[in-house]
Amino acid sequence: MIVDRYYYHQLNKQEQEVYKAFYDGVMAHEEIIPIPVRCKFSQESFERIFMAMTRDNPLIYFLNQSACSTASDMFGHLAFCPQYFFSKEKVKEYNRKIEKVVNELAGQLRLLECSDYEKEIRIHDWICQNIEYDYEGTDKSKLSRVIASHNILGVFAHHKAQCEGIAKAVKVLLNAVDVKCIVVTGDAVKNGESVPHAWNIVNIDGEPYQLDVTWDIGALGKEKQRIAYDYFNLTDELMGQNHKADSELPACKAKTANYYVQNKCSFLLRHRLMAYIDKLVERQRM
Repeated sequence: MIVDRYYYHQLNKQEQEVYKAFYDGVMAHEEIIPIPVRCKFSQESFERIFMAMTRDNPLIYFLNQSACSTASDMFGHLAFCPQYFFSKEKVKEYNRKIEKVVNELAGQLRLLECSDYEKEIRIHDWICQNIEYDYEGTDKSKLSRVIASHNILGVFAHHKAQCEGIAKAVKVLLNAVDVKCIVVTGDAVKNGESVPHAWNIVNIDGEPYQLDVTWDIGALGKEKQRIAYDYFNLTDELMGQNHKADSELPACKAKTANYYVQNKCSFLLRHRLMAYIDKLVERQRM
């Protein structure tokens, strides 16, 4: 298992020290976490650190991402004041269950016996076939549903989640079998409307690729017999047609691990596409 903390490495040294203190405090379930800085600490730095930590660490599913604040005493000492969704004891119980599910999936999908590309596609296919998009995951009258759908509990405990929960689960599963993967947040345009969205960048054989499992789930609706690969290992150019990230990311230019390239279904010339279609039609007749 690897610990892939891409966003931590985008912070300056002081912010990295604060990140580590914040992480240790949250993992210990502390209500007040001292900030190790001696100078003025900006709201911009706080937001950058907070976003980095929550995107790097999907296993911190118990932290309320919309309610953490900072406080100071009369001597100017600063501290984070996080809010938690669950008690320390409940988190330990959930952690045991999540670990069990991840280990069982690794065995069921035989993820330790194959290449990084195969690990990725087996995880992608399992999610597409077993996880539903949670359309009620924004209904604030169902608070527990909202909490679960935006983190890994939605995937591993309920088999329903929104894009953030799905992207975080993808990262957990790939990191568990030593494949680098990060969570990307930003906006996506669908049906002419721009909405907040989350997806992944995964590293296959040393090259980063854009991956959006959520949109592959939605591509075929409730059809689970077939799997879509429209957003499996795209370049920035292709993904940028309807996705816009809110932070600087690794440049995704390679095409080798794209699903259609791997399966020789990518065509630059029209006559080659038509020849491929003719072959498929011929097979159907046989």
